[in-house]
Amino acid sequence: MKDSNAVRDIFINKEGELRSGWRVVAFFLAFAVCLMLLGVLTAVAGALVPALGRLLVADETSPLASKMFAFGLSQVLSLVSALVASAVCARFLERRSFTSTGFKLHKGWLWDFVYGSAMGAAALGVAIAIARAAGAIRFTIQTDDFAALAGSFLFLFFFFLVAAAFEEVLFRGFAFQALVHNLGPTSALAITSALFGLAHVRTPNASLFSTLNVTLAGVWLGAAYLMTRSLWLATGLHYSWNFVMVFIFGLPVSGWTDFDKLAWLDGEAGGPVWLSGGSYGPEGGAAATIAVMLATIIIWKSRLFSPTEEMMAAIKHGKDSVKDEG
Repeated sequence: MKDSNAVRDIFINKEGELRSGWRVVAFFLAFAVCLMLLGVLTAVAGALVPALGRLLVADETSPLASKMFAFGLSQVLSLVSALVASAVCARFLERRSFTSTGFKLHKGWLWDFVYGSAMGAAALGVAIAIARAAGAIRFTIQTDDFAALAGSFLFLFFFFLVAAAFEEVLFRGFAFQALVHNLGPTSALAITSALFGLAHVRTPNASLFSTLNVTLAGVWLGAAYLMTRSLWLATGLHYSWNFVMVFIFGLPVSGWTDFDKLAWLDGEAGGPVWLSGGSYGPEGGAAATIAVMLATIIIWKSRLFSPTEEMMAAIKHGKDSVKDEG
């Protein structure tokens, strides 16, 4: 009897749920399965529709429009997979609603998103200002074609919004929340921020400094979730940082330079690289470290944000998620 209880305790906690670590594993497995299935369906659609198939195999030699379509579609598929995995795991593993995992339209959600958008852009602006003041970065106007910039704006806004929403669902959504619930916020921040940093290790021109900065950004975004218990603020911070970095300043984002021709300015980072980030972009330098640390302190200490009673009720486990969904 004791042996059976010991085995049960490995998997089940005192609340009668899978332990948080197993719930995290289940989430990532569900995400991988969903992504694989959507990938297969997309490949079948590409085989049936040759024009679509050509867009799906876009590479470095493909026209920019083809690469934009492929990049955008990959982010949409990833976001959908993460949302489906969240819905399944929230409903069956924690008996709460799908919207409680992040994108519930709670009171003040739009304020959180708009404020996050402004703060993310401002934080990036601080990093650029520091590097510019030190002479570590310079800019020239790349284009003044308003029509071209309008098209670039729409695509980049959509792309970075979807990409940020995906990463927030993946790293600050169900998995993060499961760890917060059972291990506490400090452990959850440490684990998920480290994973967030490691997920960017294989990006172009990554370094130890860039990995540490991305890990710090994970703390920033995790703090945004903890202060609101939703993902609107974190998503606003995340997408606007990347969007402004690329569309306005024409700088690499996490080492990627695929969209540099869509920018208004042409940014060139020089020395000292430890400050500017060099070819990795601002996230690889100390200017970004300072900006992210300041932004984290503002979120944590300013009392601008607090979770609504609606969200605090929604994140409780054991709810009837079908009824709560409304």
